[in-house]
Amino acid sequence: MFAQLKKGLIVPLALAVALITSCKDSKNDGPDSPKPEDPNFMISYSTERGVFMVPFQNLMTGEISPEGKGTDVTSIFTWQENRFQKGMFFYHLDPDARKFGKYSAEGGVVKTVKTIPLVTLTNYYLGWHNWIDETHVAFGPRGSNEYAIVDVENMVVKSSGTFDTGTALPKDHQLKLYAMVPQGDKVVLGYSLYNQVTKETYDTTYTASMDFPTFKNFKVTGKDLRSNPIGPVRNGYFHQFKEKGYTYLMSYTMPFLGGGRPHMPTGFFRIKDGEQALDKDYFFNISAQRGGDNQLGVAYLGDGKALVISAHDVATNVKEKNDWWYAAMWEYLIVDVNTQKVIKKLDFPLVTNSRSAIVHNGNVYIAVNDPKADAIYIWEYNPTTDKLTRGAKVIGGDNDTPILFNLNK
Repeated sequence: MFAQLKKGLIVPLALAVALITSCKDSKNDGPDSPKPEDPNFMISYSTERGVFMVPFQNLMTGEISPEGKGTDVTSIFTWQENRFQKGMFFYHLDPDARKFGKYSAEGGVVKTVKTIPLVTLTNYYLGWHNWIDETHVAFGPRGSNEYAIVDVENMVVKSSGTFDTGTALPKDHQLKLYAMVPQGDKVVLGYSLYNQVTKETYDTTYTASMDFPTFKNFKVTGKDLRSNPIGPVRNGYFHQFKEKGYTYLMSYTMPFLGGGRPHMPTGFFRIKDGEQALDKDYFFNISAQRGGDNQLGVAYLGDGKALVISAHDVATNVKEKNDWWYAAMWEYLIVDVNTQKVIKKLDFPLVTNSRSAIVHNGNVYIAVNDPKADAIYIWEYNPTTDKLTRGAKVIGGDNDTPILFNLNK
């Protein structure tokens, strides 16, 4: 799809680099050898030779290529949506090996820190994860009532199992969890209700509170019919942020990539700090301002603003399920949860599902997969000047979704 490096040039160049590096390393293997500089950023993307994670320093200039310094992570992160990040470390739940791993990106090379078995789940495809504090992360399968909590500092599973809902749910029903909001010694769960007999998931969004960290005393705290579900089906999709005493939660009504409820609008709910239910007087209906289109979250920009992508005219553009990723139908929007307005559509052509962005020094940087371009490019949007600028070029990618990581966060 994109212009590729010529293989005849790659091999001699790689060989020369390898020989030079080998000679250099033979003189610097001692304890005083210089430590490789930690990169500021990484990008993960697929190529014809596998999935690579490549370190880089500059978002706006030069070319980024896996040749020479990228790590082939095809067999490390076997399911890309099961990966998440905190600073210089990455975490992954391997659905085949049933193990949870911690990996370091120090020096720009992805290396295994430790893996531990995790055999208590029945489904190993993550739907969500949430950092409870600096060292404990909770996660669970797609559309499930299961969870696990891991102490990532010591790599110990602290607890796992199913949420004990007692008699709070009707007979033959279970919750499908999509969001978790820490509230002091409580957590608020955002979930849908699933009928195990009829195999039906209801349109209602529910909230419930539980004690933390015991996950006991389940109590239903609210019901809402404005949108559903609050939170994505698939792990790794941005959907919540905190600002000025509220946690904002984005709903995911989109078919296939979300809750499968295109008849309901996409938007933001909110929960006030210390409370256990949604604000009944607040719902930011994004779909109503985009002709009924549904959206997915990308990144929180600060000051009440978020970057989302919008699936434009799905009825025309989606003919089969892979079109959700590869059809050029996606628009980038900036929305403001305070004014409840879509304030900007970024001046890109319709692109494929490139849902990756990071915020750095007040600007947002987006890895854009334009099928008509000669490569993936990183673009900078400056909200102060309202200027969009093309930056670094990413060499060798295919038409899959590139993901940017800020290693300093």
